[in-house]
Amino acid sequence: MNSLVSGPCFPFEFLHAEIIRYEKQREISFQFTYISYISFGRFYRSNVERTDKRKIWIEQMRSNPQMEISLLDEQLKSVKQLFIQGNAETRLEALGYRVGFVLVEKIAKDLPRLITELERMKFLCKEFWTAVFGKQVDNLRTNHQGIYVVQDNKFFILTSFPEGKQYVEESAIYLAFSCGIVRGALYNLGITSLVTSSVENVPAVKFHVHMQQKS
Repeated sequence: MNSLVSGPCFPFEFLHAEIIRYEKQREISFQFTYISYISFGRFYRSNVERTDKRKIWIEQMRSNPQMEISLLDEQLKSVKQLFIQGNAETRLEALGYRVGFVLVEKIAKDLPRLITELERMKFLCKEFWTAVFGKQVDNLRTNHQGIYVVQDNKFFILTSFPEGKQYVEESAIYLAFSCGIVRGALYNLGITSLVTSSVENVPAVKFHVHMQQKS
């Protein structure tokens, strides 16, 4: 427990930077694969008559002219969806989700049971935030309609960022992992949510937690 509350240190920052670098490279690879598949699809459409199944294809086209095109379109849509899911930010958020899910068990195991939604959010902003991000949040606000805003005025991941609009715009990918951590922790506490982030001036960050209605 003591090691958990000691706050973030250089190894975490280094690991986080390496994960982001890897996911950026992976996204480029996904993009190349997707473009290659699209090119193949166009080639397939223009040369389908030359395949060994030409006669079968003609019969199918006579009975259902849209079948071949529809099938190929569905395949392309599936690949496009996989490409979207392979987006670096999405993958980083998913990785953070798994980390947050596990961490919250370790941090909350010796604490009394958290009953209400507000109790869980307060725990997130105090004990959990200190253990994972090195300090308590600076502000917690809610509209009492399922939306919370968690504000950290000196979020450690962005403390090394220079000031400027360019770095504000680039901050999203660096915060995706942290958004996932928060979402995973809340889910393990019994709260299903959507977590996004916004930055106006580094290193201040606002995490927007949208509670999802239970079905």
